[in-house]
Amino acid sequence: MRKFNLILVAVMLLSIGSISANSRLDDKPAKSLSQQIKELLSNNALRVPLDAEMSGVVYFTVNSEKEMVVLSVLTNEEALESYVKGRLNYIKVECSDYEMGITYKIPVRIKG
Repeated sequence: MRKFNLILVAVMLLSIGSISANSRLDDKPAKSLSQQIKELLSNNALRVPLDAEMSGVVYFTVNSEKEMVVLSVLTNEEALESYVKGRLNYIKVECSDYEMGITYKIPVRIKG
């Protein structure tokens, strides 16, 4: 009976930890930041053919001064990489609930 109680307590602790970890994944700051990125990249100066598109994945973090720091842009297009870094790197963002040290990952697609 004592082992059963110990196992029950362990399962309850693990489930509570799992629930709190999952709720942390769906933070609003990531959605807010992706909306701000969309607005910053909306007026693009890239020359993309009419039926083509450029895509990539932007990895960034937010520093203590609430500036976006682009860590890397995974894409095959050098023009897209330099454009995204130039438009987003060290731009102040409005985000009240952010955590320093978290790396955000946002897909980017620019259509012609």
